[in-house]
Amino acid sequence: MFYAFPLPSEEIKQGDIFMNIPCVELGPLDELLISEEGAPPDKMTNLPWHEVIHSSEEGATAALVGIYPVPAIVITQSCDAARKDYITLCEIIELSEIKAFCDYKTKSLKNLAQDLVDHNRKMPEIFYLPPDSDVGFTDKMVAVFSNTIRVPREELERLKNNRKGRLNDVAYEHFREKLAHFFHRYAFNEWYILSKKELEAHKRYQSLDSGLRYDHQK
Repeated sequence: MFYAFPLPSEEIKQGDIFMNIPCVELGPLDELLISEEGAPPDKMTNLPWHEVIHSSEEGATAALVGIYPVPAIVITQSCDAARKDYITLCEIIELSEIKAFCDYKTKSLKNLAQDLVDHNRKMPEIFYLPPDSDVGFTDKMVAVFSNTIRVPREELERLKNNRKGRLNDVAYEHFREKLAHFFHRYAFNEWYILSKKELEAHKRYQSLDSGLRYDHQK
């Protein structure tokens, strides 16, 4: 109901779902394990990032970082995915890892259905992905737009066997719109439109201190 299954010969497109994409975990930036230029591979130095950038301004630095496989979905536009040097994906995690759904497995079907619709609408940073054994999802999942992974296009082409499906037309249309909204939105203080009297009558914003009020609200 949610997924389509492209042939291996088909080009990579936005909405394609891959398994076992490498995700890098940097760890604390104040204690990176660095391999200095010319040093043997087994000799690594513990350096904070601010020292690394001053000592390697002219080139790349080799460092020991964590790496683990994750499911991920392509967010690069299809036309760019066919020609750009890099393709960006976002990580897919289990629904229960999202705070609003941490106890979803204990809820009634009625309450779960309500939460799925409400939170999928109210949370711009996630996109719900239902379970499907053909794709490899045994649990309810979500794509997290802020958890991005950049992979060289040619390397991702070599991982096509890890592509387990893509969003069908209905799901893809929603995915595309929600993705665009996530990156297009900007933060603003919604109470700026209120007059002083309106602000003081508002149950949520009436207690704002003067530092957060605009001149016309003081």
